[in-house]
Amino acid sequence: MGLAELLIAAGLIVGAWSSHRVGYLIGRRFDPKDETFSQQLGVVRGATQALVAFLVGFGFAGAGTRFIERADLIVTEANALGTAWLRADVLPEPARHDLKAALREYTEDRVVALGTNDRTEIMKRVEKVAGLHERMWSAAVTGTGNDAPLMLVVFPAVNQVIDLHASHFALARRHWPLPIMAVLLASAALSYALVGFGAGRSRRTFSTLDSIYGVVLAVAMWMVIDLDYARRGVLQVPNAPMVEVLATMK
Repeated sequence: MGLAELLIAAGLIVGAWSSHRVGYLIGRRFDPKDETFSQQLGVVRGATQALVAFLVGFGFAGAGTRFIERADLIVTEANALGTAWLRADVLPEPARHDLKAALREYTEDRVVALGTNDRTEIMKRVEKVAGLHERMWSAAVTGTGNDAPLMLVVFPAVNQVIDLHASHFALARRHWPLPIMAVLLASAALSYALVGFGAGRSRRTFSTLDSIYGVVLAVAMWMVIDLDYARRGVLQVPNAPMVEVLATMK
């Protein structure tokens, strides 16, 4: 777990504790004998917790779907690279060598970029993409010449490799919109503040029970965030398909 992930986890725990404490202090100002207020508080607290549960579940569903889509896209891209590598064999030299060299270097960069959280290293590999795409296309054009059947064999495979980069890049930048994440965090804080409010109003503390709810809530929020930023957190999209394809490029 990196520093950023530790800071997020610590921030969520501190935020939960602060919300509970603020709610507790406010709750002590209210009369604990008002039964009508108690009933209404129970309704609002239950409704708020149900809303938070719905939002967290919705967050898990969205982040989980994007996580699976990223994993599937890596498999698709690995297959496309493997296909382009095999179809390069139909080209005459030196186009065959040029195309295979570009595909191998491209795959190596993909393996490195997908296996590190170092943003500088990732951007270094991404900056090479345009040049490698140009090398692939140039080798394909040179090797096929005006041979239409050969073009039909090589061009679609190379074109798919190039197109998948845009899809991969777009999906990597697709996350929960910040306003929705802000609403989720605010709702969670309000929910835990109401728990503290009830404890303060009753002049009794239930440290163990309240702590369990707070920790579970913070962990759930952390997992939603970590899952949605799969290249930066603990949960990592596996790059094994790309590694396996690279191993075949000899």
